[in-house]
Amino acid sequence: MVNERITIGALARRSGVPVKTLRFYSDEGLLPPVGRTRSGYRVYAEDAVVRLDLIRTLREAGLGIPAIKAIFARDMTLAEALRLRLSAIETHIVSLQHIAAALRAALRSEPDRADIRRLCTVTRLTTEQRKAVIERFYERVSEGVPIDDTWKRQMMQASTPKLPEVPTPEQLDAWIELAEIVQNEDFIAKMRAAAAETWNSGFDVAAHQRVSQEANAAARALIDRGVEPTDEAARPVVDRMAAGLAAAMSKPDTPAWRATLHEKSKGHDPRASRYWELVAILNGQPPQAGPNEEWHWLNAAVAHHLAPT
Repeated sequence: MVNERITIGALARRSGVPVKTLRFYSDEGLLPPVGRTRSGYRVYAEDAVVRLDLIRTLREAGLGIPAIKAIFARDMTLAEALRLRLSAIETHIVSLQHIAAALRAALRSEPDRADIRRLCTVTRLTTEQRKAVIERFYERVSEGVPIDDTWKRQMMQASTPKLPEVPTPEQLDAWIELAEIVQNEDFIAKMRAAAAETWNSGFDVAAHQRVSQEANAAARALIDRGVEPTDEAARPVVDRMAAGLAAAMSKPDTPAWRATLHEKSKGHDPRASRYWELVAILNGQPPQAGPNEEWHWLNAAVAHHLAPT
């Protein structure tokens, strides 16, 4: 009978769940009683057995009490809750694979300090925590600077390293070095100062991106032809880039502007380019792969062709 009521003791015997656990579920609102006996004992509806089976199933699947409460309150569907749990399990599996890779690297021979360092790093940080390290870096660099949010999100997405499920020792070392760079206070301060100088009121994001893309494409073509940045063939690329960057920053293309570019090319913090080299390694590419090689070439070309005569 659906209307039949059963005591907490009977529910415990029928389900195999201890009375103490049933009281806990009741207190949390997962298994509400329909009343009490004259002696004060809780009594439940017959369908409490079915509800309890669902609670146990969800708990065994790894769902926490808040998630189950949300399901029963219809704040979250069962499918949504299971998808969240699946995502958490998959993330945990990846983290365990990272730890296994560090252990394999340590067991190639007698473990040394580098092996212990790798193991400590991958054990300490999950995938989401590694992502948070990069996001925190960009948030700190942009403090007090009117950086476009869309541009910042694009940079975060492009530069957040995607550590493989089974990383090599080199990739583990790359992550360790990368994490140290983006948490260095001096580096953060320099990047914030550079951002503040760039993102003035007249900065044109679209124009800047267009100039950068065109310069990278031109540099790539010359690199493929074996042209060195000091070659005269590089001068037109530098001229176009200097003029385009000036326009993107609402500045006139004057000798003073070009002198500023030259100074920046000499005063570049090597950690900025090293960052992209490490991202390339983490993505399974050579350190100079992608736009980082073009950037090095362009920086050398600027340093040479815009040098004071």
